[in-house]
Amino acid sequence: MARFFLNVTLFAFAALSIAPAHSQELPADELQVSLNSYFDSWDVEIVYPTISYTRHLTDSATINLRYLVDVISAASMRSHFVVDGVTSATEREDGGSDDSPDELRQEVGAGITQLVAGGALSVNALYSKEHDYSSATLAGSYAYQLAQKNTTLQLGLVRSWDKNFPQTRIWSATKDVYSASFNITQVLSKRMIAQAITSYNYSKGFLSDPYQVVQILQGNQVLNLEPVHPDKRIRKAVGVRINYKVDRKSALQFGMRYYWDDWEVNSLTTSILFQQHVGDAMTVGLGFRNYFQGRAFFYQEEYAVPAEFMTVDSKLDEGFANEYQFKLTLDGSHLKGVPLLHNDRTQIHIKLNFYHRHTATPNWHRRAKDLYAYIMSMGVRYRF
Repeated sequence: MARFFLNVTLFAFAALSIAPAHSQELPADELQVSLNSYFDSWDVEIVYPTISYTRHLTDSATINLRYLVDVISAASMRSHFVVDGVTSATEREDGGSDDSPDELRQEVGAGITQLVAGGALSVNALYSKEHDYSSATLAGSYAYQLAQKNTTLQLGLVRSWDKNFPQTRIWSATKDVYSASFNITQVLSKRMIAQAITSYNYSKGFLSDPYQVVQILQGNQVLNLEPVHPDKRIRKAVGVRINYKVDRKSALQFGMRYYWDDWEVNSLTTSILFQQHVGDAMTVGLGFRNYFQGRAFFYQEEYAVPAEFMTVDSKLDEGFANEYQFKLTLDGSHLKGVPLLHNDRTQIHIKLNFYHRHTATPNWHRRAKDLYAYIMSMGVRYRF
């Protein structure tokens, strides 16, 4: 579904850009509001405003509240479906509507960070709901700095409960996700900081996309079947991030991540981001991310007969992706003549990303091997 396009592309840079943890410091009191959008060549359009509020409860604890809305349109969800008795029959043959969004997702979240035993303990809860999907997530992390504060250890745990009830099917299904991560952040010199990252993810339940259709040609007949994926998946990853201060006004960030799973999908991601202060009022950043992926063991370009596992999900095919990013940060104290934003507590953040993905076989719906997407974000950050 469209949410998978969003997750893959929007968090790719975030996953590989270094953000050193300070276990004995709490987040600042602030309000962040942003308007984000995603448009691609496969007729997926997403607009998602977000708002986040962080406030100190005590000298040793902060609370964070978050709200997000996704307004999504996807041509694949407006396709005509004919599902016969080989699979789950459906009373509806058409998904979506031409005069309304195909998905309207709302997400609320709340979290607390508490200084505990020389470190910072964070617990966050998220819940999201749309007309055909719901998800509840509980996440926790603990960051601890060693004596000289040059080394930070961080452990993270995530548990999610998802429910899938697609509008073109008469069934519903669940998915359970368990994730763990362990990071070590090390200050190497006055100019360089590095981070080693490991992660483990176990998912079970319904792991495919119900809006996709596997077509099998048998004589003069075409069978339209639901995809069938394994009901379990174990994912692992290791990575490294490096932040190097080139000079007083510029920094270079580099990241590399290797991923593998028991569906025999493996990938290598590398990224680089250069940021430069332009005077006191502006910071400009240019980034590039490259991604290579192998094919899942059950992925085929076409199926001659129904098989135990079947998919048309191009994200399980071999391929590569490139992403280019432009970042701009403006200091509010220099925005003279701009109401509300002209003060020394405000920052303006603008991001423009261009994303290109290529797969060895064409996408099931668009019959294209290449996806092109534009991702845009503009946000305001106000510190109290």
